[in-house]
Amino acid sequence: MAMSRPRTTALTVLVVALALGLGSSAVLAPEADAIVSISTLTVVDGSVLISHAGSGFTPAREGEVVAAGDTIRTESGAAAEITYFEGSSVRLEADTQIVVESLRSEADGGTVIGMMQTLGRTWHVVTKLISGSSRYEVRTPSSTASVRGTIFAVDVHVDADGPAATVTTSEGVVVHSAAGPAGAASAVRVTAGQESTKSASRPAESVHAAAPATLREAPARPASAPHHTKTDASSSDRAEVRTKAQPADPRVTTQLKDRATTSKISRQRRSG
Repeated sequence: MAMSRPRTTALTVLVVALALGLGSSAVLAPEADAIVSISTLTVVDGSVLISHAGSGFTPAREGEVVAAGDTIRTESGAAAEITYFEGSSVRLEADTQIVVESLRSEADGGTVIGMMQTLGRTWHVVTKLISGSSRYEVRTPSSTASVRGTIFAVDVHVDADGPAATVTTSEGVVVHSAAGPAGAASAVRVTAGQESTKSASRPAESVHAAAPATLREAPARPASAPHHTKTDASSSDRAEVRTKAQPADPRVTTQLKDRATTSKISRQRRSG
């Protein structure tokens, strides 16, 4: 049986609308993913230069998007900060250069952030990496620092025997590794308040206490991204509850006492 013209027109409109809706979703989905994975220069103080994907260096601007393959360089007296798409950040002090090597999300929801630091000092505030595939690594000419949620610094300098890297941990644990002369890897755990220096001729130097002056320069973790162990969190929460407890209202206390007295008198009268 043939459809009437009004029904045919309505069906055609519905099909076109669905097609447009599906088409819009297919176009918008990649954009949504791209927004989530954007990393930007959130601080530019002084002369900071950026090279996108190997192009020439140009003056950097706050809010400029940073992608894998980009190089950021701070000159004398300058500083910069990159905030990565998953919330971690890195602060570049003066005369520092890093190359962003990896910025990606994994299929299981993990995140991979990697950079190569060739000169200067950086401070990193790393969000807690929950997924097993998540990685945050800083490579240097002499070693690699790998973390899973911590605050630490990497200082690349040149000693008499070549490039060296010092890792200083303010919070959490950093695994500092380097390849020895025979190619065997040497790794140490650098806990809060400690530092480790590795170079081509000193890949296995022991961990020692960090200079207090260096630790005082560590950035604070943002208040919106607390980082606690389970024990610390429960203790902190209990302390917060005690601190925020309000004193009892004297009027309410008096009312309760009056009610208790009245109830007691009533019971005595009934028993008598």
